[in-house]
Amino acid sequence: MERLSIAFTNYIIHKKVISKENYEAYQYGFLTFFELILNLICSVCIAVLLHMELECLLFFVFFIPLRSYNGGLHLKSYYSCLIFSCMTMTFILLIVKYFQVSTSVSFCLYVILLLLIKFTGAVNHPNRPVTAEENLSFNQKTNLTLLFSLLFAFCFLIFNLERYLLLEMLIFLLVFSTLVISKLKQRVVENH
Repeated sequence: MERLSIAFTNYIIHKKVISKENYEAYQYGFLTFFELILNLICSVCIAVLLHMELECLLFFVFFIPLRSYNGGLHLKSYYSCLIFSCMTMTFILLIVKYFQVSTSVSFCLYVILLLLIKFTGAVNHPNRPVTAEENLSFNQKTNLTLLFSLLFAFCFLIFNLERYLLLEMLIFLLVFSTLVISKLKQRVVENH
């Protein structure tokens, strides 16, 4: 990925689309773009193979905003993150596909996890310090995301869409688990 982003950046510098002063910003932007595209392609392939395209879309709708505003587990390399992401998404989709849990049980567990996520709070990445103002903004966006997801959960409960409510609950379990693991890792690092 890095070589590809370097090649693209060198190409647009050679074509004089950007100046050399902007090299690092563009190279990082291309790198992030290519990593995102690869992750998206892998996720869509998994969803198509499992015949769970709608569930994959819902996975993204619930997971991405929570992960974006709350932080969570960061692995050492992009490829380990990609593999972990694909494995967890596949595992969650397989549970949704092959297991049934009543909507009332899924909803209760979902509400508990929502509260746990809210009270656990965000995890800041050590490589990107967050200001108090940014933290407040992230907290507000997290609250909106949680409210949005709660509305979906109520709809799933009312219409007895047990599969989608189970999916939402498992996504919240994943988010909560990665938040806890990340906070524990931070404590270990701080104590050494």
